Amino acid sequence: MINAKDFLTACKTHQFDFFSGTPCSYLKPFINAVIDDPEVKYYDATNEGDAVAMVSGAYVSGRKGLVMFQNSGFGNAVNALTSLSHTFRVPFILIITHRGQPDGSPDEPQHELMGQITEELLNTLRIRWEYFPQNTEEIAPLFSRIREYMSEFSLPYALVMREGSIEPQELKSKRKDDPIGHRDYRFEDNFSLPYNERSSRTEALKVITDHLKLEDIVIATTGKTGRELYTLKDASNHLYMVGSMGSASSFALGLALNRPDKRILMLDGDGAFLMRMGNAASVGAFKPKNYLHLVLDNEAHDSTGGQPTVSNGVSLGLIGKACGYRQVYSSDQLTELDRLLASQKANEGPTLIHFKIKKGSPKDLGRPKIKPYEVKDRLMKHLGVQIHW
Repeated sequence: MINAKDFLTACKTHQFDFFSGTPCSYLKPFINAVIDDPEVKYYDATNEGDAVAMVSGAYVSGRKGLVMFQNSGFGNAVNALTSLSHTFRVPFILIITHRGQPDGSPDEPQHELMGQITEELLNTLRIRWEYFPQNTEEIAPLFSRIREYMSEFSLPYALVMREGSIEPQELKSKRKDDPIGHRDYRFEDNFSLPYNERSSRTEALKVITDHLKLEDIVIATTGKTGRELYTLKDASNHLYMVGSMGSASSFALGLALNRPDKRILMLDGDGAFLMRMGNAASVGAFKPKNYLHLVLDNEAHDSTGGQPTVSNGVSLGLIGKACGYRQVYSSDQLTELDRLLASQKANEGPTLIHFKIKKGSPKDLGRPKIKPYEVKDRLMKHLGVQIHW
């Protein structure tokens, strides 16, 4: 058993200072230590996959990070671990608690199966792992192995935390006691065009790219949004998400929180937004002023054949407002999109623009010829980021 502050001190010594995750009773002492330490920052995630994506975005900004969650939520992170951090080669420390440990004390029934397969699942995902240290003397050699592995492979390194690994530590930070007060969530969507008279995604992207500046950073969601943006205008300040559907907004959030000097444009789709809608609450809670979230909503999964989503009956603008976005707009008119992007008000974020489009894309639509990890490296170079191990 070790003291949480000893492991946290090692994290800080090696500049792992951006933390995200979801709680577990095994993790409680360490999370409490992180929250109470003014030198680091803990961002609670609504989903384990969002924690992976947020820390990945922070890495591109130049911050080394740590993700932590219970093994029962491991499944929620598999998509982000396999198609984001592996595909883009993003390293971070990953702490997974071992609830339902076969040789451990009796646990709740929901932990039985995951407890049996946690280590096997890490091996299946080809994630390098070992057990969380049990004594202080193990910490320094552990970090040497972590740094050496990340320097060579640029991939996550997992630590499986068993029961009783960390000494108890109570949370000292106190939450504000102010009353919430009155909240006004009135919002009117502004959609007037019949579906087939709406603009195409390409037409909307042309308006958006006309307003881009070199100092802006653009994160495009997976599927045809990224492919069309790449076809229209490839640039070193663009990142095209592949796979990890819905994680692009969390990735953009991690980047925005650490680079307030840059405007972060998150180009989203309705399917992706709905899949990871919990991240809208994180954006509203952490309130990065430089976060501009554009949801291009064609009410369809266009990349897989145009199957309908449920967005036709959902006010994404009202959701954004309820989650805490400072500015929220909706439209299906290109002239209004152009006006919004030109206005200073839209840059007082976080801002959400829900823009309705129709499905369809150019017949000769290609795919990025640059590999995902090369896109990431190019963006980091554009940002002047160098990670030293």
